[in-house]
Amino acid sequence: MARSHRMKQPKTIDTYVVNLERSEKRRSEMSTKLDALNIPYEFFDAVDGRIENHPLFVRYSERSALKHYGFELAPGELGCYASHFLLWQLCVEKDKPILILEDDIEFNFNFNSAYELAVQKIHEYGLLRLSGHKIRKYAICEQIRELKIVRFKRGPHGTSSYALSPLAAKKLISKAEVWYEPVDVHLDRFWSHGVESFGIQPFPVSHVATSEADSEIWQGKRRGSRPKEFKKNTRFIRLNDSLWRFFVNIPYIGRWKHN
Repeated sequence: MARSHRMKQPKTIDTYVVNLERSEKRRSEMSTKLDALNIPYEFFDAVDGRIENHPLFVRYSERSALKHYGFELAPGELGCYASHFLLWQLCVEKDKPILILEDDIEFNFNFNSAYELAVQKIHEYGLLRLSGHKIRKYAICEQIRELKIVRFKRGPHGTSSYALSPLAAKKLISKAEVWYEPVDVHLDRFWSHGVESFGIQPFPVSHVATSEADSEIWQGKRRGSRPKEFKKNTRFIRLNDSLWRFFVNIPYIGRWKHN
């Protein structure tokens, strides 16, 4: 259930903060940060994969996860996937772009400018990532003052902050009939669902959780190693993904820059 904390402000985008109901400290901290930025927002109650068996979990295939990803998804990862999936559905139902924020983030100095840019450009680009866990090469699509809209060569991982249009949300949903990888890996798979990985640089949002202890989702060393019987097949699938990614990236050859 979403709880509203709205303020009057022109040219905004519906903003949802994904937050577990039991994470009261994070909710309070995010309220303080967003109120200070004068950003209208709502809290979205995240699906808690550790304590509930959500109906969307029927989409998860353990065997497909082992085959394609090499690991089973942890309860927290399933909850994260379901939470974002529900927000994609909400985006389509409302037929309006949305901005999704997770609750373990910090806002950088350029957030307000990036927010305004995302409001202006989201219909044009479909997906604008405001944060990432990986440093990736990118091609510059356009520059507006100190900010650049870029197309990443590879997805930057993470779902800490991104803006999404209804058309892009439909595409993400259409290719998520079966869940077999974390939701951020699905988001990165632009050659499959057709939602190109655009973003704003420098990133206006930083992910705070940098260890397994800080995160509800991150598995780290707890994940262990991939089962031997699936390693060969997983390598083949990753090679296939790399080839498709290469073909889709051909229009950007010669334009890649380092972050």
